[in-house]
Amino acid sequence: MIIYGTKPVHLKTVENKTVKCGNCDTQGQIAFSYYSSHFHVFWIPMFPYVRKGFSSCTNCGEELKPKQMPEHMRRAYQETKKDTKLPIWQFAGIILVALLIGYFIYQSKADDAKYAEYMTSPRSGDIYRYKEGYEEFTTLKVAEITEDSIFVIPNEYMTNLRTGISDIDIDENYGEFMYGISRDEIQRMFEAEEIYQVDRE
Repeated sequence: MIIYGTKPVHLKTVENKTVKCGNCDTQGQIAFSYYSSHFHVFWIPMFPYVRKGFSSCTNCGEELKPKQMPEHMRRAYQETKKDTKLPIWQFAGIILVALLIGYFIYQSKADDAKYAEYMTSPRSGDIYRYKEGYEEFTTLKVAEITEDSIFVIPNEYMTNLRTGISDIDIDENYGEFMYGISRDEIQRMFEAEEIYQVDRE
């Protein structure tokens, strides 16, 4: 279950010494309070979506929303609002998501470079994760390597999920039959993403 919601946060309260209260005509008793509401998921702030505020008179207690303020008070309220910054932690969720995306992109590129290196310098025992058809995944185990070919032992089983490879990649699933694939063909299979991952101990 995803827990989500919204939460208002007090940003600041600023006393204004020049504005008069329209209710009690007292000067210097007006305070402007500002709040920011953010959307959260599992109590992690994602992003602020609205910033509101009000005025209050410490003398008579009158509170006004911006639309209710007289023009001179609203101008002072808006000027102070311009200097009210949103706290960076209210963007924590977006920042976290951006960092995770950046990490996965970096990791994906690092893995691609590693697999490309493994393909150019194969070792006996390497496991090629192989997409044989639509939603058909299996493995090939490198058995022997020659100057122009790589001999592999096919896995006797396949799975319809990429994540299911670990369930079938066990020693007893590889028999004695093996066949050779030219290095050029192996490289083509890798570039075509038929071989999409190389596991090496």
